[in-house]
Amino acid sequence: MNFKTAISLLFIITISCNKVDVDAIHNLNGDFIYIIGHGGVGFQTLNTQLPENSMLSITKAISVYGADGVEVDVQLTKDLNPVLFHDDVLEASTGCLGYIYENNLSEIIQCKYNRDVYANLFIDEHIATLEAVLQKLSEQKIKPQLHLDLRSWLYDKSVHSAAEYFSIYSNKIVSLLEQYNYVGYTYIAAGDIDLLKTLSSLNSQLNLMIETSNIYWAVEIIKNNGWYGVVTFSESITKQEVDYAHLNHVRVALFGVKTQPEITRAINKHPDFIITDNIVQTQQILY
Repeated sequence: MNFKTAISLLFIITISCNKVDVDAIHNLNGDFIYIIGHGGVGFQTLNTQLPENSMLSITKAISVYGADGVEVDVQLTKDLNPVLFHDDVLEASTGCLGYIYENNLSEIIQCKYNRDVYANLFIDEHIATLEAVLQKLSEQKIKPQLHLDLRSWLYDKSVHSAAEYFSIYSNKIVSLLEQYNYVGYTYIAAGDIDLLKTLSSLNSQLNLMIETSNIYWAVEIIKNNGWYGVVTFSESITKQEVDYAHLNHVRVALFGVKTQPEITRAINKHPDFIITDNIVQTQQILY
């Protein structure tokens, strides 16, 4: 094989690997993949300068980019109010210090995002509460999906046992979802089975999802408990594993999806949801 032929063959293989056959998509959403913004429009980078989990990022993902929903991270403050924050410590992306659970809500809502110069100088975004986001989304004529990633390990273990904290955490979240009539539009992911069982005991209509890379294990637990689906890193699951989940009526959400090759590979696995850091490119490739 000469050099020119080898290059041509490599080009053909590359193109074929990057193609998406939209008509071939088959999943449990009527063969439609929902596009969910990761932390809003995507996690903050040089190209995505809105802080993740901020109200501005969430509303832009829905109103400007037309995402089907957003994925956000939930923690509880010291006085047990749900707020949206991903990192373990506040200084990772705000001007405040310590853990969310070490500060009361009145202190947390004063924490301004300042991860980079742009955010510090041109964006006046503070940590948002879950209630504020639910109030905002519930006003939409077409209700966007809300995917909650529960950061349930971040609490003061000198004050609460795991069981006590799970009970408080679950009650706070379920109470807000019921207050704003958002249970049916919300998808709750956690890696802790005991936490998911606590949530399920409060409201059996919740869309509960296990966050894991062990698909076969998760499918059995989901079937036994009547839960909804699984959330997993896109590169850690195969098309065959997605098919297995679907065969057992278990929906699949993939995250860790940002670049064009990652988006293409994720779509070709036919998940039910793609949690993406690049909403626009995902829409362009999928539609």
